[in-house]
Amino acid sequence: MITAVNAAYIYNSNTDSPNKALEGVSFKAKEGQAVCILGSNGSGKSTLAKLLNGLYTPSEGEVWVFGKNTAEDDLWEIRQTCGMVFQNPDNQIVASIVDEDIAFGLENLGVDPSEMEGRIKSALRVVGMTEFLKHSTQNLSGGQKQKIAIAGIFAMKPKCIILDEATSMLDPSGRKAVLDAVFKLKRDYGITVIMITHFIEEAALCDYVYIISEGKNAAQGEAKEVLKQGELLKSCGLEEPLSVYMERLLGLKSEVISEKELARRIFEKYGSLHINEETEKTINEKEAVIEVKDLSYKYEGTEENALTSVSFGVSKGSFTSVIGHTGSGKSTLLRCLNGLYKPKKGEILYKGKNISQVKDIRFKVGVVFQNPDYQLFEETVLKDVMFGALNMGLSEEEAKNRALKALSLAAFPLDKADKPPFELSGGEKKRAALAGILVMEPEVLVLDEPAAGLDPKGRREILKTVKNIQKTGVTVIMVSHSMEDAAELSDYAVILKDGAVLKKGLPSEIFNDGESLRSAGLDRPKISLLKDELEKPGITLPKGCFSPKQAAKLILENI
Repeated sequence: MITAVNAAYIYNSNTDSPNKALEGVSFKAKEGQAVCILGSNGSGKSTLAKLLNGLYTPSEGEVWVFGKNTAEDDLWEIRQTCGMVFQNPDNQIVASIVDEDIAFGLENLGVDPSEMEGRIKSALRVVGMTEFLKHSTQNLSGGQKQKIAIAGIFAMKPKCIILDEATSMLDPSGRKAVLDAVFKLKRDYGITVIMITHFIEEAALCDYVYIISEGKNAAQGEAKEVLKQGELLKSCGLEEPLSVYMERLLGLKSEVISEKELARRIFEKYGSLHINEETEKTINEKEAVIEVKDLSYKYEGTEENALTSVSFGVSKGSFTSVIGHTGSGKSTLLRCLNGLYKPKKGEILYKGKNISQVKDIRFKVGVVFQNPDYQLFEETVLKDVMFGALNMGLSEEEAKNRALKALSLAAFPLDKADKPPFELSGGEKKRAALAGILVMEPEVLVLDEPAAGLDPKGRREILKTVKNIQKTGVTVIMVSHSMEDAAELSDYAVILKDGAVLKKGLPSEIFNDGESLRSAGLDRPKISLLKDELEKPGITLPKGCFSPKQAAKLILENI
């Protein structure tokens, strides 16, 4: 059993500015149980995770790990017993070859070399990565790296595995693969699983849930009981399950139920409804601001193309989503759109001209990368945002005025404009990086996973900001792993698979097509699955409706 009793943790406790990240938190995970610690960014959940495996010792209270007190007993033994998988697998992988990486932990434990080979192969078999024994760790996808990190922990025979936001940067297929591997360890080997997350669907897989908010216990209980408390979840910066959210919008009693059961309850209250109102705007391809024509790209030293014969158009002022599993070519495509990468074949046109012939194309087509740390480098946020404007030849005063305007448009808190970028939260860094591109007043804004790693509240805020930017006339192209976000925000979507276009079209044509999405390693949006269930008893919503608010509004207006 793992327990925390009135645990507190204070960062910088010996300085003039101590930060109490946790206060009076209690927690319990029984052996063989799956327990979720749910909370928004900055809630203290990752700090609690580090207390539970002895990386930190509590400033107040006690933490016990299978009978050992983390403040008094051997921390080395505790960390062997309770392994941790972090958010970024690159921070955990230390060797260039898979088997050597898994062997690293075993060597530190002093495992006999004759036993190592069997443990390594067994661990890889459990996570479904046997064929990767001699592969380079550098060439693995994010999901594959996480599975190797899990295998490295499993090989050391822990009693507990803690996952600290281990799936937050993965695509749907990568997330599913990691979760399948973890719950196989629980099911087949009785390993205790502690999952730190802000994903409601991951919490629903667990036996028991704790919600941490502002460093304190906000709620605890069986998953099905905790997750139906929609107002509580919302107040803690989390997202309600779709069923709970829809029920609240429709005035039904809140329960955590399946889409099938929700559809039955809606039919019982409102009866048959056939709503055929048009919800999509038509895309005028003749007004394309970006045209990708037969584009192919190959990285140096590789045999296969990263992109092959990719073609699609982006209408002026539209919101286009590019979706696909990790390794499908999405990020490569984005880097081609403003000339960062030069295609081996085909061309990209900006307003009818090849981008290689467009002066200052990188000012006109701005790219915001997934990791904002790649774009932030100045002493202060304001100086960082001004950099692009100064590069355009603007005066210091003009650049400052533009930077302040860009920061406002990106909804960045102006009272933090003089702070160093590294002191910002994850969401603030993303807004600062976004402002650094907006300052150049691009006509096309290209975003690579703008909400990755953010909690639900941060995700909603950054996507609302992006949508508001589009409303000013800026064309938006967004890569996203979230089918919910892509379906609700997009006017047009492109599915990439293995570097080629699998399908392109309006949201109604893309996000209702389960076969194509599954083929690309993606999920259908939950609202699309709900619409299927609603059709069975006789409630028909428009094919282009992917917003829960809009769906509820249409139902209430047509009863």
